[in-house]
Amino acid sequence: MGYDEAVMKMLFERSSENPLLTPADMPFHAAAVLNPGVTEQNGEVVMLLRVEDHAGYSNIHVARSKDGVTGWRVEREPILRYGLKQWRYEEWGCEDARVVYLAEEKRWYITYTAYSPAGAAVALASSDDLVTAQRIGLIFSPNNKDAVLFPQRFDGRWAVLHRPDAGGIEHIWSAYSQDLTHWGEPHCVLPEGGGAAWDAVKVGAGPPPILTKRGWLLIFHGVKGYGGRLIYRAGVAMLDKRTPHKLIARSPGWIFQAEAPYEQSGLVPNVVFPSGLLLRGDELWMYYGAADTYVCLATAKLKDVLATLEG
Repeated sequence: MGYDEAVMKMLFERSSENPLLTPADMPFHAAAVLNPGVTEQNGEVVMLLRVEDHAGYSNIHVARSKDGVTGWRVEREPILRYGLKQWRYEEWGCEDARVVYLAEEKRWYITYTAYSPAGAAVALASSDDLVTAQRIGLIFSPNNKDAVLFPQRFDGRWAVLHRPDAGGIEHIWSAYSQDLTHWGEPHCVLPEGGGAAWDAVKVGAGPPPILTKRGWLLIFHGVKGYGGRLIYRAGVAMLDKRTPHKLIARSPGWIFQAEAPYEQSGLVPNVVFPSGLLLRGDELWMYYGAADTYVCLATAKLKDVLATLEG
C-alpha cells in the first residue's frame, strides 16, 4: 500500500469519545487542556496533561483511566507546578510534557517546556510513582521545545530529540548523554520540509519514539502557513535502530490533520498535536491536543502507518 492509498483510507480512526477531556472535565477552573504525555502504570493509562488556567499559565496534571478512553480521574494538584521560586525558568509555565519509562533507571522521565521571561527551554524531571516528580532542571537553553527521550541507551549513552529555534529555522536535532543531565554531540535529524511543503515552517517531535522491527518510529508535527495562519499536521519518520540520529525514511506528506469540529475550532484552530503514543498489540494509540483546547485519541494499525514509509 503506497502513501496516497494509505491517506485515502484515513490511517487514524478518531475515538467516538472525542474529545476525551475538555476544560469542563477538570476538577477546577481551566481554560484549556492539551498535549498530553502518555504512559501505562499498574494496568492503567496515565496522561500528563497540560492544563492552562484562566490567567494564561500552565501546570502539568496527572489523569488516569482503566481503558485509556473513558472514566478519567484527574488529580487536583499538579505533578509539576509553575511559578515556584526555586525554579526561575518555569515562572510562566510548565507545558507539553512527554513521558517515558526507563527500565534501567526504574523510573519515569518527563521532558517538558519550561516557560519564563528568558524564553521556552527544555526541562527534565523524574518520578517513581507518577504522583510526585523530582526536577533535574534545564537540559537545553531557550529557545527550545519538543524534547523526547528514547527508552534505552545507545553504546552506553542516553539519547534525546529536541527542536531548537535557530533564528526561525526549526529542525529536529538529537543529543546524547551519559548521565541524563549533561548533553552533547548534536546532530540534525529531521529538517523542515522547506518551500511549499506541508511542514515547511517548522517540525517537532511528537511522542517518544517506539521501537519496531524496522527502527524507531517517530510521529512528528509539521507546520505550514496559510494566509497568515499556521496549520499543524502530523507526519511519520523512521530512525535507525542503533544510531537514532540517522534518518531512514520520512513520509512524503502528512498522515493526520485537523478535520473534526473539535480540531478545527478552539483557542488555536486547525491544530492536531500528537504528544502521547502507546503500542497496544498491533495498534497505535495516538493521544493528541486538538485546537490547543482539548485532549483526543486516534488509533491506527501499525502496519498501515509503516506502509506510509515505503516506496
